[in-house]
Formats: sequence, structure tokens, C-alpha cells
Amino acid sequence: MPRPVTPPLALLGGTFDPVHYGHLRVADEARRALALSSVALVPAGDPPHRSRPVASATDRLAMLK
Repeated sequence: MPRPVTPPLALLGGTFDPVHYGHLRVADEARRALALSSVALVPAGDPPHRSRPVASATDRLAMLK
């Protein structure tokens, strides 16, 4: 029996501190250009090259849901 074809999805990582229109635009453009089913935004931890984040990890995750 053939398997159903599932459209591919992408993961877009970043600190998203805070998430803004540019992040959403990149995700949407990638979804359209690559015919993706979806693009999941995955918040990263606190990068060592930046100062303390504006939003906590919990808040950043909530913004992306």
C-alpha cells in the first residue's frame, strides 16, 4: 500500500527576542517558495554573543504559539 505523501515542513530557528514581522515574512516567503506545508519557528536559547534577552524563554515560546 503506498504511503500518503506529506508536504514537507521547515524549521526556522532564532532567538525571536521578540518575534517581529521580519521573522514572519521570512517564514511565509520560504513556505511559498518551497511549497512547504508549514514553517515552525523554534526559539533558541540565549546566545553567548548577545546581552540578556528582552523576553524570557517562556515568553518567547508563548509569542510563537
